[in-house]
Amino acid sequence: MTFAAVLCCIMAVSAQDAQKDRNKVYGITFGQVEYTHRGENPSATETVGQMLMGSSTSDASVEAPKYEGDVKNAIVKGLSSAYRYRFNDASKESGLIADVLIANITLKPDTRTWDDKDGNTQTSTTYRATIETTITFKDAKTGAVVANPTFKGQAMGGMYADPAAAIGDANDRIATDITYWLNKNLPLQANILEDATAKNDKQKEVYIDLGSREGAFAGLHLGVYTLKTVAGRDAKSQLGKLKIEAVEGDDISRCKVLGGGKEMKAALDAGEQLVAISIN
Repeated sequence: MTFAAVLCCIMAVSAQDAQKDRNKVYGITFGQVEYTHRGENPSATETVGQMLMGSSTSDASVEAPKYEGDVKNAIVKGLSSAYRYRFNDASKESGLIADVLIANITLKPDTRTWDDKDGNTQTSTTYRATIETTITFKDAKTGAVVANPTFKGQAMGGMYADPAAAIGDANDRIATDITYWLNKNLPLQANILEDATAKNDKQKEVYIDLGSREGAFAGLHLGVYTLKTVAGRDAKSQLGKLKIEAVEGDDISRCKVLGGGKEMKAALDAGEQLVAISIN
């Protein structure tokens, strides 16, 4: 069963309970955490040490186990930043266990040598980092594997003179991708309460029943959908997009309509049920 299917099962409750628990927060915690040193051998380890000291002129990628702790911290950051998960929160009665395999922490140096105007040889080395990890998510109650995505982080800002800066850049990418993946599979949900501002035949602003209590924040983007029941199943069709302009209470926010204003106004005028779902 896929991760999304398991989440559907989690949320397959009565309409009243689904409304109450629509943005329920789940716990997530580490299970096994392992780092495999790809191709590690004495010469590679020696090269890493030389490279980190700035004395290596090799342009081959080498493992950098020195940064294992930093990578783990980046993974924790990614897991902790998801809308509807809390890392290492034992109070959550259900959620996920994350087994982590760090397959790769490498630094690739790029060494340039040139002669300056005085004829002296100059050398400059910059670095690019690559980090790869696979996270196996398991149901905390049953132990069943529900998904095992792989994340690859590469320094996006170019080459760095400091190896630690290159690692930090790659770690930022890893953390962002993990959070994105979790938010995509378990987004925040809201109902559109009423229109706030309309002009001519287009909706400009609306209110939604998502506020500070459930983690709403100014700048959050949401897709807007019509919701119908077909053969006992929810069927939705996207109408447009919103952005929260202001969180005005525990359970209310004012949103700017970014797209689909005409279709949204027509649906509201017709009394159709509209729902909003967060998008990354």
